[in-house]
Amino acid sequence: MAEHAAPSITTLPSEIIHHILSFLPLTDLVKVGLINHAFLEHSRQDTLYQPFVQTHVPGYEVPKPDDLTWRELFKLHYPYWFIAQHKIWFSDTLHTGKLIITRYDHRLNIIEGYALVAERRQPTFKTWSWNPHAIIHTFNPRIRLDLNAPVIHLDARGYEAAVGEAGHRLTQQVPMNFADELSRPNSGIHSQLILTRPWPNQATTRNTPIWPPLTIPSPLRTLNESPSHFRDVAHRPSRLSEMSSASFRLRRWMEFSSRPHGISMRVGEDVTTWGTLPAECYTPTPQKPWQGIWCGDYAGHGCEFLVVMQPEEPRPLPERAELVLRAAEREGSVSSGDSWSTAPSVQEEWDEDGWDDNEAVAEEDMIAGEEDESMEGSIATLHASPVHASAQLVEDQHDDGNETIYRGRLEAVKLTGDPNIPRGEYTFIAPDIGPSGLIRVADEELFKGARIVKSVGHIAARGFRDDDYMTSQLILISHDRLAQYWETFGHVSFYQRVNLDEFTTV
Repeated sequence: MAEHAAPSITTLPSEIIHHILSFLPLTDLVKVGLINHAFLEHSRQDTLYQPFVQTHVPGYEVPKPDDLTWRELFKLHYPYWFIAQHKIWFSDTLHTGKLIITRYDHRLNIIEGYALVAERRQPTFKTWSWNPHAIIHTFNPRIRLDLNAPVIHLDARGYEAAVGEAGHRLTQQVPMNFADELSRPNSGIHSQLILTRPWPNQATTRNTPIWPPLTIPSPLRTLNESPSHFRDVAHRPSRLSEMSSASFRLRRWMEFSSRPHGISMRVGEDVTTWGTLPAECYTPTPQKPWQGIWCGDYAGHGCEFLVVMQPEEPRPLPERAELVLRAAEREGSVSSGDSWSTAPSVQEEWDEDGWDDNEAVAEEDMIAGEEDESMEGSIATLHASPVHASAQLVEDQHDDGNETIYRGRLEAVKLTGDPNIPRGEYTFIAPDIGPSGLIRVADEELFKGARIVKSVGHIAARGFRDDDYMTSQLILISHDRLAQYWETFGHVSFYQRVNLDEFTTV
């Protein structure tokens, strides 16, 4: 009896083959096309590429372009789709940093990114019955994208200028079309985007110059210092397996040309490294409602953006923060009826030139029309003011039925910064928002019902010199609003959640 050969996959109907191929990742789909001409045609079925585009454009359904197939569209922006996919990017610009929101605009067929900015607006003074001497101003920032000054602009013209029709994109610097610089290449502001290689985690120490910093969770980091200003091609990937999808660089400079002599001059060249955030560390959940991107009131420094995280396995506390917390526990705790006070070492350092009360209570005093007084006087007034004993409130409100929410650590890292506490550094940490960190539940009108927990705030002299931590009280007003009471400074600063959905869709 003759043996029958096993049926070949090529004998299956095209619809079945296409359905099978729809489950393959891009690399495997490309390999299938190398089998033979029949599979090459199957692998280029246009509908197979629509999911690859859509996966990289979260938030809305991408309409099919009129003049491009899905495959042509995906190929056009490959391998830069990850920039639109991650949405949030922050730079290592010295001290201040910058936060941008990226997205794909199907109307112009570009990947674009704009800076997220905030306007503080004029505050009004509030009185806190729990401590009438505290300095409190309202905070209602106007948050928007700066659509007048794009930071990222990737389009077909830029790709063509960098690599041509069939060039190798990974190692090239892609020019971005700002102020029509591609048609006038010898004048104006120039900007190029550069892909990066990841830096191995096993080679990373506390002193390794990497971005994002270790304070921010990231599966991939890259070097952000280079003697050659990253001109060496060794900093760029030569194959896809070497490319980081969590970072990129921007090279910017000004260029002037002399028309009579045709001589151009490049000045002010700067390279910034950009990193992103894993969505799971800033996306709120029912168990972690405070996770997110927030805008904070930093008084004289204006508004700054930060990420608030609720890590399952937090890193060890910074050494100085641990010391300050231990000192505060030794000197007095809410369980004994004393106030949660700042460690003496922090108060003694205040008189050092350049210290800032996260940041500049002096400016706040001017806005409020308060008298300009020394910090020693402010501290003395605060300590002399009537402070309600909170031990009974802690006992009464110990179990509020929200054990799944009020647990673990809350930590905030600046995505943008200032000369005192720069980008990438902690701005506050609440070691435990559960029962062991509870100070009281507010019964006064201003914060009525808010849970108030122990925390520490980050302070430093200008230039991030002699950074330290001081104890404070974090006020959990709501899932969209926080406040921090800096006990020594007698100052309350506010934080407001940023609604990312307003900015991530076209």
